[in-house]
Amino acid sequence: MLTALAFLLGFFALLALALVRHPIFGLYAYLASFYIHPPSRWWAQNLPDLRWALLSAFVTLVALYVHRDKLNKAPPWFANAPAALLTLYCLWMWIQVFWAVDAQAHWNGTLQFSKYLVAFYLCYRLLDSPQRLRDFLLVHLAGCFYLGVQAFLSSNFTGGRLNGVGGPGIDDANTLGMFLATGVVAGAALALSQSGWRLWGTFAGLAFAMNGLVLTASRGAFLGLMAGGALVSMLHPKRLRWRFLVLAAIAALGFLSIVDDRFVQRMLSLVEVVERTEDIDMSAESRFEIKKAQMQMFLDYPFGTGHKGTAALSPLYMDRKWLAVTRRDGQISVGRSSHNTFLTTLAEQGFVGASLFIALVFWVAKTSWRIWRDRNRTNVLELPVITAGFAGGVWVVLVAGIGTDYLMAEVQFWMLAGLVVALRALAMQDSSRNAPETLAISRSSAGVATTGSMTERAAR
Repeated sequence: MLTALAFLLGFFALLALALVRHPIFGLYAYLASFYIHPPSRWWAQNLPDLRWALLSAFVTLVALYVHRDKLNKAPPWFANAPAALLTLYCLWMWIQVFWAVDAQAHWNGTLQFSKYLVAFYLCYRLLDSPQRLRDFLLVHLAGCFYLGVQAFLSSNFTGGRLNGVGGPGIDDANTLGMFLATGVVAGAALALSQSGWRLWGTFAGLAFAMNGLVLTASRGAFLGLMAGGALVSMLHPKRLRWRFLVLAAIAALGFLSIVDDRFVQRMLSLVEVVERTEDIDMSAESRFEIKKAQMQMFLDYPFGTGHKGTAALSPLYMDRKWLAVTRRDGQISVGRSSHNTFLTTLAEQGFVGASLFIALVFWVAKTSWRIWRDRNRTNVLELPVITAGFAGGVWVVLVAGIGTDYLMAEVQFWMLAGLVVALRALAMQDSSRNAPETLAISRSSAGVATTGSMTERAAR
């Protein structure tokens, strides 16, 4: 009862602050509803049956209108490559409604993708200063800390792996592991750039987030973590090299202290040429079979099957031994879902969706290279590292998506929006080397930076 009351008071206090002080508090309420997710908690029976995320998003939009004259001006939210590509992808999904194989699943997926675009807009509009960007990563790490604590206390293990701790779209081992990996990468950026209580709080968040990731034993999440961590290690300014080496040594020792044999064996299976068990052989071969089926689906449906079309059509394209039997709401279904984000876009959104996805990956890669190239051009050390934290989070989702379908991973929308804003902030500092770190991100300042600014070109 006390837990429910605390959540209720905290949630509505944040919404009230959003209306009377600043809309950023509404975004924090939205994030709290995601991490805590009352429907997944035993104490939620004492709460009213509300759609917490929808309510917080609506109040935040109202607060944005109420405080529109107080907010820092910014270019239109769609005037950047990620927003344009995601919007086009969403519009294509709406067009696919007319021929989607699984009409209900596609309708639900289209609505979900549209909601994630709203989340992108909220992050883009409200993370309007370097401090807001930093605070967002702190809040994200705090949310992963909470999930890590839930993982530590959980008994929901299947085959030695933590099979989720609740949460919207993250209640399975692989997705939870990927989500926690984005928190670890954010924590790495914060550890490099912060001091005082923020640094000590970062250490606590990293410990529990990393432990939760290990408990999931997700190979895809581990690969994503390696990619995101490597990006942060490459994109930080050289003046932080010694601090990075010390923190990396501490992180390595901490990681070795929490890994177990189960985790080590699963990670080693990534590099083994000859798999040693029949279960691993079957798992690898089944993934190969679903990929072949998706390629054939694309040839048969070049404009895409629609959302979840892979699962709906898999019985027609695969041998029954590769299919999974699931029971939901008393009904039994047989099928196989996608295990690769790109192949999801190819099979389910056709050549249009696949082209948009490739363009997004190319933008992220090009942007990361430009950040690396000019990482030492600014006199301020914090913002380049924070930018690397957002870029690293995006790479976690992309790399982990090689083995799991993360098209609908909401965290990538947050990270992409933060990355766009961070790039614009770097463009400001690139144009005025002596500008204070607290300079607001405005349209006029961004316009000054157009000449010779690598980061603004990337953001566009």
